[in-house]
Amino acid sequence: MERKVSTKVLSSENNFPEIYLSVIQVAEDHRGDKHFGIDYLSFARILKQYFWNANLQGGSTIEQQLVRTLTGRYEITIKRKLVEQLLAILISYRFSKLQIASSYLNHAYLGTNITGLSELAKKLKLDIKKDSLQLAVEYSVRLKYPEPSKVNKQWLLKYERRKVHILNLLSKNTYLHTPIIEN
Repeated sequence: MERKVSTKVLSSENNFPEIYLSVIQVAEDHRGDKHFGIDYLSFARILKQYFWNANLQGGSTIEQQLVRTLTGRYEITIKRKLVEQLLAILISYRFSKLQIASSYLNHAYLGTNITGLSELAKKLKLDIKKDSLQLAVEYSVRLKYPEPSKVNKQWLLKYERRKVHILNLLSKNTYLHTPIIEN
């Protein structure tokens, strides 16, 4: 499984403007520059929620999300989560944050017939270089709420809430002046 993940990370296009990587880090993994594959604070919060409230939550880092995407393993089990965490640690030591995020930009499921940033750009008729901030926000929204084949009011409401949330996070961040992810 490790070889499969590593091969896909290595073969991924890696020439996206830095804004994409900054936006997904702000939206998906704001402590991403402080960990190597697992956000232990987030993991502790998830365990607490699970044991005290029987509430399942995400809390996956970008590395873990990439591993889950590339392996196609989505079952809700402790074993899957532990394997995912181990692989996330391994790819964190082997690849840069930039390579990992770029691979995620290429492979993430964003909705019906939309996998990766290029397909989303094509669907929305946006240019990856010229419309980078708008497209980065659209990408981040669809990571959490993939676009269904038939858009309905419920999805649109979740989509709009998530988009406002991401824009608020970005307005508090100095990402335009300081890159969040270093090479």
